[in-house]
Amino acid sequence: MFKIDVNNVNGKTESLYVYGEQSILTELEEHSILISHSCRQGHCGSCILQLLKGDVLHQDCLVPLSHGEILACQAKPITDIEIGSRD
Repeated sequence: MFKIDVNNVNGKTESLYVYGEQSILTELEEHSILISHSCRQGHCGSCILQLLKGDVLHQDCLVPLSHGEILACQAKPITDIEIGSRD
């Protein structure tokens, strides 16, 4: 089980506990933390978040990402992580 620390994403700061079997986007939705997203396929880039701490398994995507950025729809935690808004 992994801990996701959500750091002020859409006004919510809290900790979630997940098994890492689903994308971060799906885990956030299941805990009523809604972020912008569109395609869920790694093409649009609307769900970019900052990975502040920890490691994720990131599937291929077509969106260019800067260092420390992840697509919530394409990433799964493989350690405890901390995420925040891209702002």
